Amino acid sequence: MVRWKLPDDELAGFVTQLKKSRPEVDLGLDLTLEDLPDEGLFANIEVLADRIQKAMYTNEPLVIFGHDDPDGLTGTYILHQFFNSIGYQKHEFYIPNRNLWQHGIQDDFVEHVRENGFTLAIVVDNGISSREGVERLKRLGCDTLIVDHHLIQQEQLPEAFAIMNPRLPGCRYPFKDLAGVGVVLMLIRHLGKILEHEVDESAYFWTAVGSIADKVPMVGLNRLILRHVIDNWPQMRDASIDFLLRNFKRLSDEMDVFDFITNTSRLIANGREEGGQHMAMRFLLQMGDEKAKLFQALELKKRQWESELNRIFGYMDTILADFEARAFIYFDDEDMIPYNFLGTASTYVVSSLNIPAIMIKYHNGKMVCEGRCPEGMNMVDAFAHCKEHLIQYGGHAKAAGFTMHPDKYDDFLSCYNDYLDHNLQESEPPPRFEVDAVISLEDMHFANWQILQKLLPYGIKNPEPLLLARGVDTNTLMSRFTIEFNNISLPRGEKIDIVFYWKNRQSVRVMDFVVCRA
Repeated sequence: MVRWKLPDDELAGFVTQLKKSRPEVDLGLDLTLEDLPDEGLFANIEVLADRIQKAMYTNEPLVIFGHDDPDGLTGTYILHQFFNSIGYQKHEFYIPNRNLWQHGIQDDFVEHVRENGFTLAIVVDNGISSREGVERLKRLGCDTLIVDHHLIQQEQLPEAFAIMNPRLPGCRYPFKDLAGVGVVLMLIRHLGKILEHEVDESAYFWTAVGSIADKVPMVGLNRLILRHVIDNWPQMRDASIDFLLRNFKRLSDEMDVFDFITNTSRLIANGREEGGQHMAMRFLLQMGDEKAKLFQALELKKRQWESELNRIFGYMDTILADFEARAFIYFDDEDMIPYNFLGTASTYVVSSLNIPAIMIKYHNGKMVCEGRCPEGMNMVDAFAHCKEHLIQYGGHAKAAGFTMHPDKYDDFLSCYNDYLDHNLQESEPPPRFEVDAVISLEDMHFANWQILQKLLPYGIKNPEPLLLARGVDTNTLMSRFTIEFNNISLPRGEKIDIVFYWKNRQSVRVMDFVVCRA
C-alpha cells in the first residue's frame, strides 16, 4: 500500500492545489438562495401543495411521520414549525423507534392513525418502500404524502396520494442528492410562495444539521444551503438555536459555526422513545425549564453514545486486524454491536479496508442488516439482486439496509456472493493518506486560514483537506500550534515531514509523519 499520495504539483500555490483536489467545489462562485432551482420542477409538488392546503382550510387532523434519525427529525421539525407559523394548529408528529420497529410505516403508526382519526399523513425521510403500510392507511381513510430522498425501487413504490422525491422517474428537479430534510425545505419554500408566507431562516439551519448528519454530498445545493447558513449566521435564530448557543463555545469564525452545526447533529441523534415520541423533538419544541432538563438528558445520552462508539471501534479493530478478503460479512451472533450501531460499524470497515461491508444480527425476531460500500459498488443493487430472500430493503447506493427472515440467511449469503462474483471489481488498495495540498509553516497564516474556511462545509465529495508540511522542526511546530496528537508521539528537536489537518487557526491534528534524514 502506498503511504502518501501527493498532489501532482507541489510547487503550485496553496489555493491552486486545493482547487485541483476538489473540482466540484468552486471557491470563486458565491451562490445564494436566489440560485436555487424552482421547486415547481419537483414531480407531484402541486398535488402535495393542494392536499396540504385543503387540510389547512378544513382544519383536518394531520400527522407528520418522520424517520428517527437527525435527517428525519429535522425534516419533521421544520415542517411542524412551518405549520405553526402559518396558524395551522391541528397537526402532530410521530417518530417511530427503530429499536422497536422496522424502517417505514409499521403497525405502531397504523394503530396511532386509527386511534386518533388522522385523515392525512405526511411521511418524511422514509416511506418510499412502504407499499403495504400505505395501503393499510388508505383503508383507514388516511391519505399519505411521501416526502423522501431514498433510492426508488419501482416494484416497492407505494400507491400514495402523492410522492415528492427528486429521484422519481420523470422528476425534473436537477439536484438529486438532497437530504430528506432538504426535500422538506423545498416543499415549505413552495408552500411559502403560494401562501405568501416567508420561510423562517432557522429552517435553513436545521436543514444544514440534518444534511450533515445524513452524510449527503457537500456539493451542489447541499453546499449552497450550508454556505447560506455559515455566511448569514447572525440571522439563524430560534429558541432552540439560542439555547444551544448558550451551552457551546463562543463562535469566532466559520469553522466554529460548522462545528456547532456538527455538534447539534450529534446531540439530536439520541433520545428514541416509545409511542411516537422522541426526546430530541420534545427538546426542540419545548420552552422554559423543561427545555434545560431535556438538554441535560440529551447530553448524557450523547456521552453514552460516544463511549459505546469507542467500545465498538475497539472491538472492530480486533476483528479487522490482519483481515484480508474482497468483502466483509459479519453476523453478530454474540450481540456485540447494538442494532442502531450496525451502520456505523459497517462504515468503519469501509473506511479502514476500502471493501464492501455488511453487518447482520437478530432483532425483534428477524434478521436485520446494514451495508456500506466504497466507490465501484452499489449496495442497493446488491440487495435488489437478492430481494426474493428479503422482507424489505432500501437506502442509498453507498449505504443501505434490509430485513430478512432468519431461515433465508444461507440463501441470501449465496445470492450476495453471487452478486460480488459478477459485480465487484478488484482494485488496488488506496493510499493510507491522500494529501490535498503542501504548505509551509510560514504560509499557515490568517489569510490562508480564511481561504481554507471557504471550503466549508466538509463532507462527501468535499472532505476536510489533508495537508503536508516538509522539513518542519517539531519544537517550532509545538510552540506555534496546539497539537492534537491522535495517538502519535512526535520526536522533540527533529525535522519531520508531517501530514495533518488544520483544525482551527492555531490548532492542528497530526495524522502521520516521517523523520527527515540528512
